[in-house]
Amino acid sequence: MRNLPPGMRDGLAEFLESPYYVAAAVLLALLVLLVGFGLALLGALGRAAMVDQAHASEERGRVEVQAGWQAGKRYLWHVFLIRLLLGLPTFVVVAASALPAVGASLLTARQDQPEVVISGLFTVTLALLGCMLPGACLAALFSIPLNVLRSLAIRACVLEGYAVRDSVLRAWTMLREHVGPLAVLWLILAGIGIGAAVLLSLPLVLVTAALVALVWLAMAMAALSPLWLLALTLIIGLPVWLVGSAVHGVVETFLSASWTLAYRELAEMGLTGAENVPTAPSDV
Repeated sequence: MRNLPPGMRDGLAEFLESPYYVAAAVLLALLVLLVGFGLALLGALGRAAMVDQAHASEERGRVEVQAGWQAGKRYLWHVFLIRLLLGLPTFVVVAASALPAVGASLLTARQDQPEVVISGLFTVTLALLGCMLPGACLAALFSIPLNVLRSLAIRACVLEGYAVRDSVLRAWTMLREHVGPLAVLWLILAGIGIGAAVLLSLPLVLVTAALVALVWLAMAMAALSPLWLLALTLIIGLPVWLVGSAVHGVVETFLSASWTLAYRELAEMGLTGAENVPTAPSDV
């Protein structure tokens, strides 16, 4: 706030001290939750459509946007609930490990006494190192089998028509019966995903760093205000975000198709090679 114009700084300080600040914060939190809920629904629709179309490509040799859209709408809430159910354990572990740091930060916020601020910073640092870091490691360990289970459950729902509970049970059964091949598949896809992310993101990071450096240079030479810096950052960040989203979409589509093909093979939904193939009559 020190770099803002005096009138804007005084108005912002007055707003932060007014009761409207709490209402605005609550409305902003509700807006963030609403947007997150909408994005989660959109993600569930897209994942259901990708699974259905990967299956259709193997069965019929072609994909249809309309059919994928219909499949996404048909299994939208099932896939959303599966992702929510299997994502809750990781969220609970992370949230529980973050509570001490968040609580200490709230208790020391807006405190002017140096002894309170210093002890609060020490408590927050101790909570981060002693609670949040082990919690993040534990959540990462939980997320690996839960992500595999979620991938299998989504395909059990979309490909075999199971309900939410039955999809999870079907996925658990398949995971227990094929833990070795699924572990190998996860390792391969994780390596491919990390390698693709590094190779595709490195040019994007270099371009972004160069653009940000140019913006800071322009600000230093022309004495741009922080508002101009924010505007230029948003202008640069939008195309970078779009390109990054496109790259992420390509990688996500490949990973989804790989899991779908693996599920088809494990569930024996495709051709096994033992089918009787009609042969042409021989000339006698």
